[in-house]
Amino acid sequence: MKYWKKPTSELLEKALASVRKETDRRYFFSRLKNPMWLEPLLERGYFRSPPSSNRLPDGSIQFPHWPELEYLANVSPHLPEEVTKVVLELPAVDNPRVYEQIIDIALQLPGDLSGQLIPKMLEYARLKYRFWAHRYIDLMVYWLSEDQVAATLELAEHIVRFEPDADLAGKRNRHLRNPRDWTTILNPSPRFDEWDYKSILEEGIRPLTDKSPFEVACLLINVVAEMILLSIHQDENEHYGEEDGSEIWCRRLGGQSVRDKQPNEAVVSSLTYACEQVFERAPDLVEALNASLREQRWKVFKRIRQHLYALHPNRQTHPWIRELILGHKDHGQWTYHFEFQLMVRRACEHFGEHLLAQEERELIFDAILSGPSKPLYKEWTGEQFNEELYEEYKRNFHAKQLRPYKQVLFGHYTTYFQRLEEEVTVNLVDEDYSPVSETQSGVVSLRSPQSPQELAERSDEELLDYINEWEAEHRDAENWLVEIKIEALVEAFQVVFRDCVLPDPARLQFWLENRDRVQRPIYVKAMTKEMQYYIKGGNLNRLHETLYFCEWVISHPDQEPLRGYEIGEKSRVNPNWNSSRRAVGDLVEVCLSEDVNLPSSAKVMLGNLLEKLCTEFDWRLDGAIELLADRGDQFAEAINNTRSLALRSLILFGLWMRRIDPQSDISLVMDILEKRFSTQAEFPLALPEYAVLGVHFGHMYFLDDGWTTRHLDNFFPRHSLPEWRASFGSHLRYTSPNTLTFEVLEANLSLAIGTLFDIEQSDPWGEKLEFILGRHLFIYYIWGLVPLSGVDSLLKRFYLKSSGNLQLAPDLFKRVGYELQDTGDPLEKGPTDRLLSFFEWRLDNGNPTELAGFDRWLVANCLDLEWRLNAYSRILDVGKPEGWEIYGHVEALHRLLPEDNARVMECFAKLTDGIKEEAFHISTDLAADIIRTGIESPDGGVRQNAERARESLLRRGFFGLLDLTT
Repeated sequence: MKYWKKPTSELLEKALASVRKETDRRYFFSRLKNPMWLEPLLERGYFRSPPSSNRLPDGSIQFPHWPELEYLANVSPHLPEEVTKVVLELPAVDNPRVYEQIIDIALQLPGDLSGQLIPKMLEYARLKYRFWAHRYIDLMVYWLSEDQVAATLELAEHIVRFEPDADLAGKRNRHLRNPRDWTTILNPSPRFDEWDYKSILEEGIRPLTDKSPFEVACLLINVVAEMILLSIHQDENEHYGEEDGSEIWCRRLGGQSVRDKQPNEAVVSSLTYACEQVFERAPDLVEALNASLREQRWKVFKRIRQHLYALHPNRQTHPWIRELILGHKDHGQWTYHFEFQLMVRRACEHFGEHLLAQEERELIFDAILSGPSKPLYKEWTGEQFNEELYEEYKRNFHAKQLRPYKQVLFGHYTTYFQRLEEEVTVNLVDEDYSPVSETQSGVVSLRSPQSPQELAERSDEELLDYINEWEAEHRDAENWLVEIKIEALVEAFQVVFRDCVLPDPARLQFWLENRDRVQRPIYVKAMTKEMQYYIKGGNLNRLHETLYFCEWVISHPDQEPLRGYEIGEKSRVNPNWNSSRRAVGDLVEVCLSEDVNLPSSAKVMLGNLLEKLCTEFDWRLDGAIELLADRGDQFAEAINNTRSLALRSLILFGLWMRRIDPQSDISLVMDILEKRFSTQAEFPLALPEYAVLGVHFGHMYFLDDGWTTRHLDNFFPRHSLPEWRASFGSHLRYTSPNTLTFEVLEANLSLAIGTLFDIEQSDPWGEKLEFILGRHLFIYYIWGLVPLSGVDSLLKRFYLKSSGNLQLAPDLFKRVGYELQDTGDPLEKGPTDRLLSFFEWRLDNGNPTELAGFDRWLVANCLDLEWRLNAYSRILDVGKPEGWEIYGHVEALHRLLPEDNARVMECFAKLTDGIKEEAFHISTDLAADIIRTGIESPDGGVRQNAERARESLLRRGFFGLLDLTT
């Protein structure tokens, strides 16, 4: 065992005095492993104040590292109880990086102590910003291995829930105006992106289910019920009954993998698995689970019950099955859905005539034979209706409805069904029962001619022949809203390729060797996508084969669609490889992400792929064909085109090489860029490519500042305004100001002031570049890089240029207030002095509309309170806010009331002096609170101002203030 020596006070003071800088602290604490330093560090106040996040003036947020936690992680194996206590006593913060470090500690503590950190993990789960979802998975897996099931369940409950639609308020308002507006459909979403959420379900929840299926089932029941409720507008809640639309968004309940499902379908699949495990492994809890499912209102829970009863027809489920069958009301109207007919069929096969009495069966069979409704069918088919079609439809309907009861038919019902089996040409199977109600209005859905399970039963040779030959696209004869399409067959093939081919080296080798025989590019795209997902999941064992396959894909050139000919990714005759090439570009981008630990041996192959993708023909780019009509955002165009996306990946390629080796030779990146810059280039740079160069200029400057500076005019071609605006406009819109590149870009900033105001912008969705330019210049000013006055002041020139714009100056002034409002700690002296000088400058300008934006400055705690209120009083001497603006001012004063009621009361009295129509925008409750505080003050001056404000408001009809007495 290593012997640790307790540090002396002299050593401690000397060491800690030498690590004041952030870099020194990180180095020191990351390497400090002596557990005997913990107590003296605690005595000196360390581990008490984790750093909060920092919101910068440009709107970006920094999440500071806390080096001290690295020391706690180092000593946690030696002092587990002490470290646990320290971590639990940490105050909550809004900095996800702190919690990421706590997870590092939790993964090193013994299980019982690690599980005690669940309060900190719940704090993390509630944060708006989180980093890597896989860390939750790591923690859940570790806790389960340490038998910390209770802690894992508590964490799971918080991370699998759905959040309301991001635009809930806006959609509700539009829905109230027009309930039929389809754009108001609510879409609740998980708290993580789709990939991460499904990973949590598959890698975290699934193992937890194996440990504690009943508890997980109960947890997921609540999650699914809440998710469905979040998708419904409150005013329509009662009208839905049990209908949840699940037969559309969750066509099948089961399935081992959730990778190919949408999040809402994936969580239902996870719930179904948990319920199955309860039935199989915890029979004493089946009744309690069944009761929990029955309590739920929504149809999906009834479907899950039917699914479970179909799997387990026994004495316990017998009465439950009878209840569902006898309670079913639509035997003769709608075709049974999948789970119901499966439950009925298996129950009839298991129980025989003991399931239902003959009288009960007779009622059901007669109900079936009384349908389907001819008037309703006539309405569906319209002019195409005839008696022959209806009779055929009726026979098919009867066959489908009677089939589940085949084992318990009797008498003339048996005779009739036998005749139907001979007449109905289709051999009915379970899959023929659509989970979607038979209706002729609604959303069209696609179905594969064969399911993934059926495709998986074929050999590779048979599967290859089948996907090459099948092209008999058609509509389902019984449900015209179901289309049997190649796209659906591709999805089924993709499932087989993922689940059966990729994990099997021999099968994968067959498809790689026979790639030239795949005649439709749409299947090649599917294979490439699954390879991409495979790599994203950290599976790199077949990386080189994958990259060789990608080289083959892009050996097929892009081409413009031919008019008058069938051409496209589905065609064998005139195949188009555009989408497949794009899939290769996406795969390369995934390879270069920080989440994938790509080996350096892939450098040459990635470079070859990027060189071809960056320099070859792209029919959209080279034909100047916009994918996003009327957007005018060239960077949005860029990430939706193959060559411009590859240009971005090329720069990421350079960053990746430097990440794995800081001394790596990245000349290949510069060589390819110089080919694209060349006037001799076969395909000149398109506007979206210039946008990519502008957005990633800072990255190139980081990689090689000298080369990038020399090629500045290639990145931002000031001699050609459209190209310059695409590149520098995108740079402004999508990047933050940077002190390192300011001097290099100063001339472009100057040009922007002189030109952006004169260019008509065509992007109706984005913020105008003039506004963004103003905020960039203001940040540079705050950093001391731009003077406030003088001939060299870019900020002054900006304001002079914007003098005719009635929105620009007010917008910038108010935006500054918002940034200050979100800044917690006091600013340093330099930025504060410059900020106050900026305020005085704008106050001298005397624009009341601009100064009305000071309400956000008022609540900015990073500025001295006395200064804020005095400054506001001076603003009120210039002019007062108008219209709805006044509400924000009163709200801001109300927030400051406890801090300085005398000055607040003085400002409020001045604000309300002589007020006219603006009074209607003042909250009576807020005004009453302010005035009541003033009236109750022992200070005579404060009381006088309160009375003055009250009198002003009483004159404008605020008679509720009469009740306020001195």
